[in-house]
Amino acid sequence: MVELKSSVPGLVYPSGRNAFLGTSFGFLEGRRKDDGAEGFWRINDCLYDLEDFVKNHPGGTEWITMTKGTDITEAFEVHHLSDKAERLLPKFFVRKAVTPRSIPFTFEPNGFYRKFKMRVREALKNVDYHKPSTRSKLIADSLFLLTILSAVTVAVFKSWPLIIISGLFLTWTAVAGHNFFHMRDNFRMWYFDLSLMSSKEWRVSHGLSHHLYANTLWDMEIYVIEPFIEFLPKTGKRTIHRLFSLVVHVPLYFFTLFGNGIKRYYSSYALWKKFEVRDLVPFSIPVLMCFFASSAFEAVKLWLCIIIVSSLVFSFIGFTAAHHHPEIFHDGDVYRKDLDWALMQLDAVRDRNVVDDSLFLVLTYFGSHALHHLLPTVDHAYLELCIPAFNETCREFGVHTERLSQWELIKGQYKQMMRNEPRINYRGGQN
Repeated sequence: MVELKSSVPGLVYPSGRNAFLGTSFGFLEGRRKDDGAEGFWRINDCLYDLEDFVKNHPGGTEWITMTKGTDITEAFEVHHLSDKAERLLPKFFVRKAVTPRSIPFTFEPNGFYRKFKMRVREALKNVDYHKPSTRSKLIADSLFLLTILSAVTVAVFKSWPLIIISGLFLTWTAVAGHNFFHMRDNFRMWYFDLSLMSSKEWRVSHGLSHHLYANTLWDMEIYVIEPFIEFLPKTGKRTIHRLFSLVVHVPLYFFTLFGNGIKRYYSSYALWKKFEVRDLVPFSIPVLMCFFASSAFEAVKLWLCIIIVSSLVFSFIGFTAAHHHPEIFHDGDVYRKDLDWALMQLDAVRDRNVVDDSLFLVLTYFGSHALHHLLPTVDHAYLELCIPAFNETCREFGVHTERLSQWELIKGQYKQMMRNEPRINYRGGQN
């Protein structure tokens, strides 16, 4: 694969982009080569040894153990709203890094993100934003129960309308589970695993890649689907490549979950070399269905049909949620001069009318997308409390907050696949 040059000033081509079949393991291995962390944890230009802090990390051990040997600057900044973590850092300081950072994004005290985060602390002072809200838990738990109930009903009645309903519930449960795998370790993040996808893999590909470097060369959700679907406006993207993306993207939707499942178990066996309890979670549904179907073969066949439906719906929701439209920044477009991390996020995402006005739709359709990117560990139900802080900061920096309709984003993904000319794509503001 040709090494593309990022249009983001100073962003280097990641070593892990072409490694290990586009797995999360490969992404992290590439970071260990690129980040100059020397086996420690790098934050800005300092190295820290967090080994003794792993068991005491409030967010759980996985976030720390997976990122050893990498630069965690962006993750550290956006996963900690209070300044408590920052005050603890000197205790673990080792030395200064000897190489410059591979990533140019900044968190200046007077920049967008730091000012926004300060206002968010005030907005959330009366809620325990470290824990999921009661409303979010109730919705997610209800969807889980409906997924189980609908799967059992499919096993009994073997009806395609019921299969479609069950596939829809499974999709909603998985998307709602995404809210929880961004947080500290908890059992509800396993709702995501019911779909064959892995909460562990997605904590990397989605949480540590896409969420931190949206629509850039470092975004796994961009590069793992290439060359089948090409969203980046490459000047060398020929007409045949663009037409190929248009033709194959919907058929690929039917196999998204299967592809993720294959990658999941390949990674567990060959790369991570570790099977976990959550790797058994996807099979809980077909095992349960075996008790109600006429045979185990029948149960598995019906479960696979549910997965196919869920794969189609999940892919449609995911690809049309927020990121792909000709007016949204994609690497290759002209980038702004201000490299504040939050401005990069806002350039690469758009919110939606209707979807963002309902907590159920926010949880099940990747809603409140801009705020979620800026505050990934904050429960979706609390994001509405942060809207005034968001609007105030956007006004201060001249960033527009216009929403798009879902229909505009659906059409926009097709236009983006066809686009191969770079353009100026940032939401106004300080360039």
